[in-house]
Amino acid sequence: MLRPALLVGVVFAVVAWCLAAGPTHAQPTGPQSTNTLQDAFTRSLGPPAATDNDDLLEQTDGDIARWEQALDVFRLIGGRADLSQEQLAVIRTQIVDTKTLIEERRRQLDALVTQLHAQLDSLGPAPDDGLEPEAVQRRRNELTDRVREVEGRHKEIGLLIELADQLVERIGVARVAELRDRLFSQYPTPLRPEVFLTGLRDGLDVLGRIISAPVIDLSRGLERSLSALPPLITVTLIAVAIWLAARLWLEPRFGPYGEPGSYSRRVLAAIVVALSRGVAPAAVIAAPVFVIDQLAVTSGLATIVLVSAQEALVRFLLLTGLIRAALAPHNTPWRLPDIPDESVSVIWRRSLILLTTLHVALFLIEVAQNLNISPELRSGFALVFSVLIAGNLLALLRRGYWEPQVQAADGEEESDDARTGIDPGTVIRWLLILVSIAGVAFALVGYSEASIWLVSKLIDVSFLALALVMARGLVRDLGGIVDDSTTRAHRWVQRMTGAGDGAITRTIFWFNILIDLATFAGAMLGVALIVGMSAGDLYLIVLRALEGFDVGTVRISPGSLLAGLLAFFVALVITRMIQRALVRRIFPHTHIDSGVQHSVTAGIGYVGVTLALLTAVATVGFDLSNLALIAGALSVGIGFGLQAIVNNFVSGLILLAERPIKVGDWIKIGNYEGTVKRINVRATEIQTFQRSEVIIPNSELITSALINYTHKDKYGRIDIAVPVSYGEDPKRVGDILLELASEHPMVATWPEPYLFFHGFDDVAMRLQLRVYLIDINNFLTVTNDLHFAVAERLRAAGIAFPRPHTDTRLRRDDVQERMLGPVATDARFDHQAPKGGEMDS
Repeated sequence: MLRPALLVGVVFAVVAWCLAAGPTHAQPTGPQSTNTLQDAFTRSLGPPAATDNDDLLEQTDGDIARWEQALDVFRLIGGRADLSQEQLAVIRTQIVDTKTLIEERRRQLDALVTQLHAQLDSLGPAPDDGLEPEAVQRRRNELTDRVREVEGRHKEIGLLIELADQLVERIGVARVAELRDRLFSQYPTPLRPEVFLTGLRDGLDVLGRIISAPVIDLSRGLERSLSALPPLITVTLIAVAIWLAARLWLEPRFGPYGEPGSYSRRVLAAIVVALSRGVAPAAVIAAPVFVIDQLAVTSGLATIVLVSAQEALVRFLLLTGLIRAALAPHNTPWRLPDIPDESVSVIWRRSLILLTTLHVALFLIEVAQNLNISPELRSGFALVFSVLIAGNLLALLRRGYWEPQVQAADGEEESDDARTGIDPGTVIRWLLILVSIAGVAFALVGYSEASIWLVSKLIDVSFLALALVMARGLVRDLGGIVDDSTTRAHRWVQRMTGAGDGAITRTIFWFNILIDLATFAGAMLGVALIVGMSAGDLYLIVLRALEGFDVGTVRISPGSLLAGLLAFFVALVITRMIQRALVRRIFPHTHIDSGVQHSVTAGIGYVGVTLALLTAVATVGFDLSNLALIAGALSVGIGFGLQAIVNNFVSGLILLAERPIKVGDWIKIGNYEGTVKRINVRATEIQTFQRSEVIIPNSELITSALINYTHKDKYGRIDIAVPVSYGEDPKRVGDILLELASEHPMVATWPEPYLFFHGFDDVAMRLQLRVYLIDINNFLTVTNDLHFAVAERLRAAGIAFPRPHTDTRLRRDDVQERMLGPVATDARFDHQAPKGGEMDS
């Protein structure tokens, strides 16, 4: 019986041949016939792309047969119970690739059906009496038959897609079952002495095979090894040169030497240390192993040992370089996190022990997967591995190392975590502790695979979280450097973009949100890959998510929604750019009134938003002809509860079009008086002379009477009332008033100021100076100036203002009571005061 791997390889070769084979077409051997220009033109008037359509249908028939054959093969081999996770993942990837080809062909048929229906629509509906030209009827029948053929292939392809989905789901279930069976396969418990001794003996034997395999393989292929020396030495020397350049040139110039100066300088030094102490040494290790693997210098177990050792060592160097760059264990001033020296030294030492133990174990696990090791060795190795990792991890997770107790100062507000009693760091730390203990417990009872899987995935997730958190913090710190107005980076961004401090701060804020979203997405993707999902699984998930769902005859997908949002924002940005260009570049060079400018700008904004919404709806895939249904639904809502809103909206449009008021006008409506600042969709903002804002619904401005002092122009009249005593000459006073009015620069010369004799009263003659202003908005200033000038000029001319004559009448009883107080009265002496008994004064 063939091994499963060999069977899968043979089947995939057959499937690949089936998918690669295509229809063969006979090629003409002789010269093409010469046609006249008229013949070519006549042929071009025939059915468009009929030959291409025939080829597509013929090719589809052959492809359907091959796809059916391939899916049948996948169904047969996918049902085997002895396939590994990797083999099932490869089969699933092949099915997904086949499904992708089938869906591409369905899209081609959809486009062809759309073209055929468009041609049928161009012919119009068939007459009821059946009388139409023979050529038109023949063409209608041909197109109808072609539509039936294409739709038939379309249904067959849809059936194949459904079959592919079922196979993918079946393989997914098989993978879960295989993982469950493998993890919960119980091995002999390592607590039994005979199991432990057998595992120890087998472990020493496997270790000897691992050490001797590369030496034996290289000695057997000595000639092959010698031929690989030139490229191996060249690549190694290049990698060593890069490493030396990073250590001897880059690090002394930009590394953590001297005083840090600023936080940005510390961030730069950390990046340099990560490159020189992590990336560069890893390249020195990876480069020669890559050459050996590509040139096939080794084979079999030797290649597995070299590649596994290279992967473990490269990963170890990268992680230690990253931790060294962040913690700076021997250089406190250059440390990025705020952690005490005592904690840093312990964290650094424990991290080295943990990383060393982890990567040695991972190397042994990777090699052991390709060896037939005994159950006793697997059980003992799982126990030793889980105990070492859990012990180092528990020592590293001590609370005092990461969260030194610092009491809040007086008056300092407690954090949200302190108030709620929920600390995310504590929750994560306890989860890691519980998982570590669970891994040891699984190993003790014999579930070796579950123990190794659980602990290794825990470490992978932990370091993924560490890498993402450090990368996120580094990028956000770089954004903070740009946001700091005292840095050169901030000044450079201002110089290159012309943005102000506020704009840069807002940009950095949204940039940080994008970084957080990217970090979350990276975490989800990394965790999915760590727990066993393949790239094909993730691709299938993304593909299904992008397929979306159907709403009636419209398919809504994330891609179409993103495209609709992008179209909306692009149209909105274009609208705002047009408005900004009008306000900043065009209107300042014209004499258009400010109110007209606002109306034009607002109108363009409303039109732009409407077009943006329509563009977004059309991009998503909705038929714009269905907007009548939406409008009908909205009309019902308007009839019940949106009358006021729609009334105000329509009134706002009337205000912009008819312009009874405009921005900058001085109006008075009811008890409110002020300047129009903005006409919005629903309401208008008026700023009173007390600098308070009044929001008035647009419908009130349309239906109520109002006074607009600056409707046609800004000319306006003010009246200055001046009382004159009866002993003064009113003509002389009038001349003085007219002279003062003519001297004021804000008073219009036409119409000229004039004097109005308002009338007489008991105290004075009432004069009224009426003047016209060029800009009525200055009425308070002119009124104030004229009042002061009139008082000063009349006083200088010896003209006094009349004083009102006041007569005071007191009743005799009131005077007696105020002078003597209340007096007791006797009925015998009570008499009635004479009528009219009053005192004049």
